[in-house]
Amino acid sequence: MAVAHDLLAGRVAELGLVRASELPARGARAAASHTRPTPVPASGPPSPAPEPPEPAHDPEQALLPVAGPLAGLLPWGGLRRGSTVSVHGSTALLLALVAQASRAGSWCALVGLPGVGVAAAHEAGLELARTALVPRPGPRPATVVAALVDGVDVVVLGGASAWRAGDRQRLAARVRQKGAVLVPVGTWPGADVELHATGGTWSGLLGDGAGRLRSRRVHLRCAARGRARDLRSDVLLPGPDGGCAPAPDEAVGPVELDLAPARTG
Repeated sequence: MAVAHDLLAGRVAELGLVRASELPARGARAAASHTRPTPVPASGPPSPAPEPPEPAHDPEQALLPVAGPLAGLLPWGGLRRGSTVSVHGSTALLLALVAQASRAGSWCALVGLPGVGVAAAHEAGLELARTALVPRPGPRPATVVAALVDGVDVVVLGGASAWRAGDRQRLAARVRQKGAVLVPVGTWPGADVELHATGGTWSGLLGDGAGRLRSRRVHLRCAARGRARDLRSDVLLPGPDGGCAPAPDEAVGPVELDLAPARTG
C-alpha cells in the first residue's frame, strides 16, 4: 500500500494538480497581488473626513484575457471580475473561455463536471498547476463553491440549473465582492453574459473518408445584459492547433442580430 501511495503522490505532483487545502493560501496571495497598497498618511493632524476606500482591484487587472475570437463577442473584451458568464451547448467552448486566463496566471476551479478530466483540461490549454478539479462537490455545493470563490479567480460550475434562486443570488453577490468570475454551465437567471454554441461541422476528412479530423466549425451567439442586440460569430472550436480560432471566411468580426420581431401584413 505504501508503494502505491507513493506512486499516486508522484503522479499528482507530476501533473501539477492542487490539493484543496492549498487553495486558501494561494488565493490569499493572488488576491494580495491585485490589491492596491494602503496609502501612508502624511505627518500632521488626522483628516476629519477620510476618503472612501479605493476598489480592491486595479482597472488594468479587472479583465481576464480570453481567446481572440471570443473577445470580440464579450461586451468587455474579456472576463470581467465580479461577473457571471453562463455557457450553453459546448464543453469545448467552456474550456476555451477560461484557458487564456489560466495560461496568463489565473487560478481556475472546475466544479460539478465529472465528465471533464485532466486530459481534456490540458488539451484545451488550461495550466494544470493552477487548476483545481472538484468533480463531485458533495451534498453542500453552495458551501464548496463559496469557499472556492474566496481563493481562485475563475470558478466553472456544472449543474447550474439545480441551484435555488436564493443560493444563486448569494453566490453572485459573493463573486462580485471577491472579484472572481463565475462560469455556470447551462441556465443561470441573472447572468451578465450568456454564450450559446450550436452546430458542429467537422473538417479534415477527404471524400473517401480518409484523413484526420482537424477542426470543427461552431456557431456562437452572445447575449449581454444592457446590450440591445446579440452578437454572433462562427469559430473553429477546436481549431487546427487545438484552441479556439476564427472561421476561415470570417474577416469582419461579429455580426449584430436585430431581435425585434418582423412586421407582417
